[in-house]
Amino acid sequence: MRPSTLVSDSTWTAKVAEHLSGFEARPGALRVFMRNPLAVLGILILVVFASMVIAHPLLMATLWEGEQGVYDPVTGYDAPIIEKTVVVDVTDPETEVGLSVARLRDITTSVGDIVEIREQPASPSGTHWLGTDTFGRDVFSMLLAGAWPTFVVGAAAAVVSAAVGILMAVGSAVFGRRTDRILSRLSDVLLLLPAPLVMVILAGGTTGDLLTPFRFGVFYGILAGGSTVAIVLRSHALATVERPFIDAARVSGASGWYLAWRHLVPHLVPLAAVAMVTSVVGAVVAHGFASWLAYSDDLTNWGAMMFVAVGFSSLQPVFPWGVLISGAVAISLFCAGFYLTSLGLKDVAFRGHVGRRPGWTGIQSSRATTIV
Repeated sequence: MRPSTLVSDSTWTAKVAEHLSGFEARPGALRVFMRNPLAVLGILILVVFASMVIAHPLLMATLWEGEQGVYDPVTGYDAPIIEKTVVVDVTDPETEVGLSVARLRDITTSVGDIVEIREQPASPSGTHWLGTDTFGRDVFSMLLAGAWPTFVVGAAAAVVSAAVGILMAVGSAVFGRRTDRILSRLSDVLLLLPAPLVMVILAGGTTGDLLTPFRFGVFYGILAGGSTVAIVLRSHALATVERPFIDAARVSGASGWYLAWRHLVPHLVPLAAVAMVTSVVGAVVAHGFASWLAYSDDLTNWGAMMFVAVGFSSLQPVFPWGVLISGAVAISLFCAGFYLTSLGLKDVAFRGHVGRRPGWTGIQSSRATTIV
């Protein structure tokens, strides 16, 4: 054999070894994630909401102990008493009250009288940091209490959607064309049933009382995981099973279950993490919208806060903007936290992919040149 051939073969072998050890050579997942400032911001937002979950029971047991009648997010009541002048046409809601409203409390009231009115909703104060709603409930306590069911919905949807998507993708890639054909048709059918819309319809139907936050997240995860998540992961799984190390495992006698668990699932998990975080956003928005429409029996929910703010605003002369804005901002920031986090997970999932294909092309070209 010619020396040049030996040198070229050794070079080719070195390049192959370098490629196979690329996984260890790639930067760590945490380092890649931390390089994305938006992803770090997303984590900080989620930490704030996680602290809200812990803060509410702690406040009820310490600072608000003995005042459950004021700070309970469902039954609490505390409306400050203020004096207002009775007028026919209200021009200043802060100091005046309409005659018809005043006579609901005392039929003998007349124009010009000074009456004591319980302010509902109340403006932010030292006692109520975000004010109170139309029923005199503390908005800050409601906001903290709403974090837990939101996390339950998001976590259930994330885990279930990722699990369903991975199972369907692995089944399509490993267990033959017939299985792939059946699962692909199932994904196409579920894709025609948008998960947010289906969940709002289910919540508004006769099954609405059965949809606890956990069940809501599970059903949403099944719909999302079997449609969009499964389709995305399936394409990645089909590309993965064509790689040389899968062929080597098959030649060595590896079973389909071994290939799925040992080789395919680890390659799908990073991409599934991105998809599951996206599912959280859809599930939380759908749950909040169902609560907005009064389709949810969960009274400590940010969407329910918004529904109460709008649905019962006519009972009081002042619109409860604080309640509406608090619920809307909480849902928006919560979803934004998961979305920004998914940007960092996406960087982790696709780290090292840049330049991989050209590297293999170069190896193949070098070997072909040597043989010629």
